[in-house]
Parts: sequence; structure tokens; C-alpha cells
Amino acid sequence: MPFDFGLSRPARLSPSNLVAEPLEDRHDHEYLAMRGCAVLAEVGYTFHIGGFGRDDWGFDVPYDMSTLVEQLPELLDGLATHGLGEVDFYSQGVERSVTFERSAEAYVLRCRSRTSFTPSPDVEHVGAARLGELFTRLTTEFSAGLRAAGSEIAGLHPFDTWHSRHWTLA
Repeated sequence: MPFDFGLSRPARLSPSNLVAEPLEDRHDHEYLAMRGCAVLAEVGYTFHIGGFGRDDWGFDVPYDMSTLVEQLPELLDGLATHGLGEVDFYSQGVERSVTFERSAEAYVLRCRSRTSFTPSPDVEHVGAARLGELFTRLTTEFSAGLRAAGSEIAGLHPFDTWHSRHWTLA
């Protein structure tokens, strides 16, 4: 399976106790990303990511997915501005990084593992339009899920812009 990821909304949202708890820091992106992922997990969201020879990396929403979400602003800026970026999926058991490099109308993705997992292949190509679509769907659903759960995080930067943002990486 080629590199792919997506956030899935449950058929019915469960209630969230976290949305009633006050936020500790409304300006710390990493904290808000982790808290937002915890809210989405609590209401029933799931996240799937796979590629580099493994169809399912076994990601959970509250921790594993947050390692991606907390890096999204810098990653998406780098991809849109310079055609370069990297994500460090540092959670225990995953421990791999993926680099992105623009090449014509596609991105060359390279996976480097810090565990016994051996990426095969260790290089994949994803069309620029397709990669932009994957990130657009992720950020849109992330923002929509937080709004549906009643989380104030949906109204904070950068999440407040994600519901209407289309990531053009072509």
C-alpha cells in the first residue's frame, strides 16, 4: 500500500468530558494538538496511516496522531514554500521519520526507521495534488471534529482556519 493517511469520524459522536475542562494554555500549539487529539479520541475518531510496506502503522488518535498534528504547521509551510518537509513520528513503537521532497508534480517520500521495522520500499512517490488532498482532508476533519465535539480548540489558531483551508502543494 502506498503512503496514505486519514482521520475517520464515527457514525455517532460519544460525549466528551475533556471539552468541559479548562485549557491550560491557549497559545501552545503542541499542547493544543495533543488535547485536540485526546478530545477526538474520546468522541470516537480513528486514524489510519500506512505505507512503506506496512498497510497499518497501528496509530492511535490521542498520542500517535498528535505527533503528526503538532508538526503540521511547520510541515505544511515547508511543503508549500520550499517543497521540503519532515515529520518525526517519535511515539514509542513507531519511531520513524518521513521526509518529503518536491520533484516535478510529485513528492519523493523517504522513510527512516529507528526500530526493527524496515521500510520496504524506503522511498515512495506521491502526486503533489494527492498529498495536498490528504492534508486538506486531515485538517478539515480535525477542525470539524473539534467543532462537533464542542471543543474551544476549534476556535484557536491555527485550527480555526483549518476548516476552510485547501493545501495546494502542486
